[in-house]
This record gives sequence, structure tokens and C-alpha cells, in this order.
Amino acid sequence: MAHVSSSPASPTRLTLCERDLSQAAVDGVWWPKSLDLSVELLDLVTVFNLWLGRVRRVVYDPTAWLPAPSRVLRRNEMVSLDPYRMVFSDTIYLKGARSRDAVLFVLSPASSADEVKHLLGEVTASAQPMNASVLRQMVRQRAPDFGRALEPAPALGCGVDWTPGR
Repeated sequence: MAHVSSSPASPTRLTLCERDLSQAAVDGVWWPKSLDLSVELLDLVTVFNLWLGRVRRVVYDPTAWLPAPSRVLRRNEMVSLDPYRMVFSDTIYLKGARSRDAVLFVLSPASSADEVKHLLGEVTASAQPMNASVLRQMVRQRAPDFGRALEPAPALGCGVDWTPGR
């Protein structure tokens, strides 16, 4: 398991974990700073280019994010942003070269640093592989203690909540 942070003073925003074999398997947990994919993906793609080869495509639920362009340019390389409503709003898929991919469970940008630090610490300390179902349960277990801050943000432009387990 690994933590990725831009500097010692900034909070950890990405924790990688072992992927289990279920359909809900994830490779990590990501805490973006905002709901603007065109901004948030630049650093994330940089990290995952090291692991997946060049990230060519990102698949996401458009109801959970601000409107995004169909492509973003990163260091003279295009990354396609593909919105699909069938994707869980609390996950994002990164498709790399050579048929490699990564699935991330996404926490709300509105989550507090202390709440996220606690959850990411649990993920890192876990001896078991992770999946989205387990992570949704962890978020729900935290909700009574930490309030609603760890729940993903409300979906934009629709009446559906971006709630874990949807």
C-alpha cells in the first residue's frame, strides 16, 4: 500500500491498495480537491502514468462531476474523458496503455482532512484487498461519528445524491 502526497505539509490525497477479485475491485482511494476533472486529473494522470503506462482514457459518472471537456492535454498527450452514467458515481476508471487499468474509489472534496486521514489510514493498514463495497461500508460506518463529510458530494444537475452504495 502506498500514500501519494504532493508535499509533507499537504494531506494525503491518494492511497493505493491491493485489488481483490470481485467486480467491485478498486486499486485505491482518491480524495480530489474539487469536482473539476479537467483540473484534478492532471496530477492523478501523472501518478498513474508511472504505473499503467500512458493513461489514455478516464471513465467517470458525469452526474458526480462538473461538466468536463471530452479531452484534456497533459504534457502534449491527450487524455480522453468519457462520461458514462452506468459507472458508480464514487468510482473513476483510468485506462492505460497495454490494456492496463486502475479503478479508484473517490471521496468527496468536501470531506475534512482529519476524516479522510482516518479512512485512508484504515485502508493502508488493512491486510485484506479492497473493493468499493467494503469502502462504502467503511464510509457509512464513519458517517455517525464524523457526520456526512465523507459521503460523496451531491450529484450536479439532477435529484440523485452521490451517496456510497448507490
